[in-house]
Amino acid sequence: MAAEAGVDGLAHVFMDQPHTAEIIGLVKEAGMFVVPCISLNASMMGITGSELADDPRVAARLDSAWDRTLRSSYNRYPQGRLDDVYDTVRALDAAGVDVLAGTDVSMPETFFGGLAHGASLHHELQYLVAAGLTPSGALRAATATTARRFRLGDRGRIAEGLRADLLLVDGDPTTDISDTLNTRAIWRRGTRLAA
Repeated sequence: MAAEAGVDGLAHVFMDQPHTAEIIGLVKEAGMFVVPCISLNASMMGITGSELADDPRVAARLDSAWDRTLRSSYNRYPQGRLDDVYDTVRALDAAGVDVLAGTDVSMPETFFGGLAHGASLHHELQYLVAAGLTPSGALRAATATTARRFRLGDRGRIAEGLRADLLLVDGDPTTDISDTLNTRAIWRRGTRLAA
């Protein structure tokens, strides 16, 4: 119904059943983008963000409320299958649908568990790669593709005259997506922030 109504994009993918070729075709034909929110779906299935919270690159940046929230989960749909979510994301990507990175993080309350601002976007990139996107494709899902789909021509890429929102990391996230957590420096609108 959303595709037929002409919406630009969808947030969330199925976790109660596998996708159908018909749905993938409708989304593709309509030119829609999809923000799968895999990290939220995982939380709905009872999967916490504890492993992410234990990562020293994340732990040092979480206050106690976000730490507790990340270590909990929504756990409202434990019968869901993460492999079904991965299959849907993989099918969307294979069909040429723009997959965007997003998490649907809310606020630091354990009943909204498994998610934390900032940290969960890095987790989402890891989930996108686990679903079959290349690390470069996952990075574009969080940068250039999102900027293009939301018509934000002044950001999402590194080029002269653009906004200069940059994240400098140690390592190579185009080969190991978890290297996005190795933050060395951050610039917002060309101004370096304290990292």
